[in-house]
Amino acid sequence: MAASGPSDDRSVPDLDALAQDAEFFRSLVDNGSDAIVTIDEHSTIRYANQAVERVFGYAPEDLIGEKLTAVMPERFCADHFDAVDRYLDTGERQLDWSNIELPAEHADGHEIPLSITFEEHVHEDDRVFSGIMRDISARKSYEETLESLQATARALMEARTSSAIGDCAVDAAVDVIGFPLASLYRHDAASNVLRPAAQSDDAVDLFGEAPTLADGSLAWQAFQSGDPAEYHEDDDRDVPVHRPDGPVAAEYAVPLGDHGVLLVADTDTANFDDHTKHLVRILAANTEAALARAEREAERERQNERLERFASIVSHDLRDPIQSARATTALAKAGDETALDDLETIFDRMEELVEDVLTLAKHGQAVGETEPVSLAAVADDAWSTAGTDDATLDVDPDLPTLQADGERLRTLLENLFRNSVTHGGDAVTVTLGPTDDGFYVADDGAGFGDADPEQLFDYGYTTSEDGTGFGLSIVRDVVTAHGWTIEASESAAGGARFDVHPR
Repeated sequence: MAASGPSDDRSVPDLDALAQDAEFFRSLVDNGSDAIVTIDEHSTIRYANQAVERVFGYAPEDLIGEKLTAVMPERFCADHFDAVDRYLDTGERQLDWSNIELPAEHADGHEIPLSITFEEHVHEDDRVFSGIMRDISARKSYEETLESLQATARALMEARTSSAIGDCAVDAAVDVIGFPLASLYRHDAASNVLRPAAQSDDAVDLFGEAPTLADGSLAWQAFQSGDPAEYHEDDDRDVPVHRPDGPVAAEYAVPLGDHGVLLVADTDTANFDDHTKHLVRILAANTEAALARAEREAERERQNERLERFASIVSHDLRDPIQSARATTALAKAGDETALDDLETIFDRMEELVEDVLTLAKHGQAVGETEPVSLAAVADDAWSTAGTDDATLDVDPDLPTLQADGERLRTLLENLFRNSVTHGGDAVTVTLGPTDDGFYVADDGAGFGDADPEQLFDYGYTTSEDGTGFGLSIVRDVVTAHGWTIEASESAAGGARFDVHPR
């Protein structure tokens, strides 16, 4: 280790004499856990306490007699000597000696951010300077992480979908906070479980397919209580994590309000300190706010879309029968009594359109409280209003119980049944049965013909002269409001089939 200037005598000053300076002695005692050095007017180190080895990597005896620049990055050395000379000549201080933050150079070559306090002590004719140096690497790292989380918060609020928000949150947990094992779970209200929405690459490699989490898991505990929950492998609590038999040593679950849970995990419990958990909670709070904003915007877009559709219905679908009614009324006034029968048909058509519009307005809204509902029982009620005397409903006895809004589920089935009767004829056979992840409604009617399955759920689209084109649109709205999905395909009998996937 080369000094930056000529070395003076390596003798240790009389510490008893220095101790006579009460202020210096008090600083030495109070800050003994920090690195403390004393230097003379030539920046030669005359004393170094034991803590310098922890901070700088040098034994105290290796620093005594060296220039202070021995622990400085080279780019600061010239400025240091200039500042010392200026102070000795003029008394001018370039920096506030009570609050200096500068990097130092460790024995292994890496830089350390330090908080430094300098004080001058005069004993007889000697001018001695003491420096108390604290390694603030942890604080600087924490501040840098907070700045990165602010950038993450902006990115979260700019994300347009819940999927993009989940990916952003998990990436931040990995890249910003430093947890390679991170997952975001969304609450599935229909099934009342937590389902994986985003997962880090290391979590995928470690866990494989992410499990669904429910009552009894750490994530569910946090979601239900609204408070963070943590697990350590040395805990006595029997709280399962992703895989209780896996290598996870610690897991931390932070609720995202009604939206779900953010999970971070590690194979080393040492990484779970209070600062780190605080950073995870900050990320979770920003993620929750972003998810709430995305849901509000999505609902606003759905409302705007419905308004546009209603405007189209009023301007087009209702205008045509009104014009026909006026023309038919004119014929009736002219003495054509048969026109009155046509007028009654037109009014029936208008009433049907109005009812469909009201149904659209009601069932396009978000689903509120749900409860376990027997699909078979709801099907019987729906068939009583949608079926015909000659049509047949074949209900499989193994139908599931669904977490749903019973009234809206009935509307869904009514419209699917009515669609089968309208397009398959009064004598059609309709089958309601279970699938691996939901249920299906199929018939033995004429099927979709040349219709595009992708258009079947569009507002106003119909292949029947008597249809309004709103029945399957209502079905789609009810399905979407529950958070489910639906697919149309050809049935085994050549008719129509609709598969509803609640999960």
